[in-house]
Amino acid sequence: MRKTLNIIFFGSSEFSVYVLKEFLKKYKPVLVLTLKGKPKGRGLKIEPNIVFNFCLKEKLNVIEFGSWEKFKEDIRLIKPECGVIAGFGKIIPQEIINLFPKGILNVHPSLLPKYRGPNPIREVILQGEKETGATLFLIDELVDHGPIIKQEKIGLKGDETYLELEEKLGKLGGQILNSVIEDYLKCELIRTEHEPIRTKNCKIQLIPQDEALATYTKKITKEDGLLSFEESYEIWQRKIRALNPWPGTYIRIRDLQILKIFKIKKLDEKNLPQEILKKDVGEFFEIKNDLGLRLKDAFSILEEVQLEGRKRMSGREFLNGFRRLILV
Repeated sequence: MRKTLNIIFFGSSEFSVYVLKEFLKKYKPVLVLTLKGKPKGRGLKIEPNIVFNFCLKEKLNVIEFGSWEKFKEDIRLIKPECGVIAGFGKIIPQEIINLFPKGILNVHPSLLPKYRGPNPIREVILQGEKETGATLFLIDELVDHGPIIKQEKIGLKGDETYLELEEKLGKLGGQILNSVIEDYLKCELIRTEHEPIRTKNCKIQLIPQDEALATYTKKITKEDGLLSFEESYEIWQRKIRALNPWPGTYIRIRDLQILKIFKIKKLDEKNLPQEILKKDVGEFFEIKNDLGLRLKDAFSILEEVQLEGRKRMSGREFLNGFRRLILV
């Protein structure tokens, strides 16, 4: 039996759903606030986002964001004790934070203060980190800056994709939230002008973040997905794992057509014939019916690709259908 907590949940992403699924194993929020859906398909029909659809399925009270003024009315009616954010996609103004007596908690998919900002999961993969984790902290007016309530680490094998890591960290974040939320709601928050915020009459301790260790992530654009032949095989691997499904990773064929690349594999140079070893960086080749590409420091097989305007396919299928485009 779920216990209803006087909490408003803020979320608009796949990560939000993973956190919310874990939360619902024990608890239920009184309301979920999510962003409006975006136009999709040829008809550009507005479709609700994934969180809205999930809430309908789970019979949760959910509303789409209109304006902060309108949301103030909802808060005054509900009188929530606390808020919880997980992948909401919008900065919450201080005047809204102030309407929650016990503040707003954020489930963040990194080991804060490292990788603050909009793309911690992608950045962890791009930087080749050996570990990451999830952090539950109390937000303030600065981005990912407030005191930490609880944090847990996980090790990385080095082959995780963005989607795999998003799910793993979402579940971990939800578990962290569930482990402390009831104790946190018993806390009294003490705010003084010249001292850090602290708790009273509860088990929870607020730990200030070390600003000297803070790093920041940036917003990702489509241009970030361009794979350069100046980059190593390892950088290509990290980009492919971090930037798919969005914005996607790609090269340009003859400086015109875009070829998206979803999966590559490194070849053992010891077994390659001389005609392939003589290929220049950026040249395609065929080996045992597979599509190969010479990189700066490696010979690779393109296992999954997609030519602009075409369907996603294996490298072999691409080679069979578009051989003249790349090998002639």
